[in-house]
Amino acid sequence: MSSRTREAVSVVAETVVVGIVVGAVMGLIWWWVAPTEEWVVVDGGLVPVDLGFTAWFAADGWFLVLGAIAGVVLTLATWRRGRRHPVGLVIGVILGAGLLAVTAWALGGVLGPPDPRSVAESADQGTRVEGELGLRALGVLCAPALTALTMLALLIASARVEQAVFEPPPDPAEARVPQQSW
Repeated sequence: MSSRTREAVSVVAETVVVGIVVGAVMGLIWWWVAPTEEWVVVDGGLVPVDLGFTAWFAADGWFLVLGAIAGVVLTLATWRRGRRHPVGLVIGVILGAGLLAVTAWALGGVLGPPDPRSVAESADQGTRVEGELGLRALGVLCAPALTALTMLALLIASARVEQAVFEPPPDPAEARVPQQSW
């Protein structure tokens, strides 16, 4: 394996690790800020307190917003090291953002309240039970990857423009011109 390939693989690995760490932080923040639904224990099981299910949508919305921010953070955190290896960085950002989303989702779910059905079995009738923290719209798991790749595309484009504008053109005297043999 060449040194260039080893460096690209290390960029992928570092980006994935950063993605997992950012995902853990995002999961903690999501658990802290996202509301959970509330249920009331009745004779036949559970009835939601809020019939509009705003807490369900709020948890998904918070995940979407935090995921978008986390995707940008992932790209900015890995850009300086990975910009010399764009293919490794793109692969790393895709894998890292995917693991970021799954880590945040899993951590928020683990830290959140338990399944309300298990709590309701031992609760008295009329007791309010907090629902579990979870996602209903699984498409929000794509938010970190979409924003990370968008940010990466913007950074690559700005680097190309900067290189074209600020680097002096090559000296024509030093340019090698192939000699024609007639």
